[in-house]
Amino acid sequence: MEGVPTIKVSKEKIAEGTDIITFLSESGIFPSKGEARKMLQGGGISINKNKIDATELLLKDIELLNDKYFLIQKGKRNYYLVIAD
Repeated sequence: MEGVPTIKVSKEKIAEGTDIITFLSESGIFPSKGEARKMLQGGGISINKNKIDATELLLKDIELLNDKYFLIQKGKRNYYLVIAD
């Protein structure tokens, strides 16, 4: 996926289950938890092409594509590839 920003996270952190709002803010996709929460509540976040609207969601390794990737879409045109190492 050429031109898509990539974010690397530890696979252990994902295996434990990570709060979606914390993940979006700590990874740099959003500058704050408040902005991440507003976008989630407005339906502006998709993970692996599935709309996410639950603010209490935990990201887990079972949602990884090919046991290694998440594709996060913010709005209509902003994509981020998350690689779990």
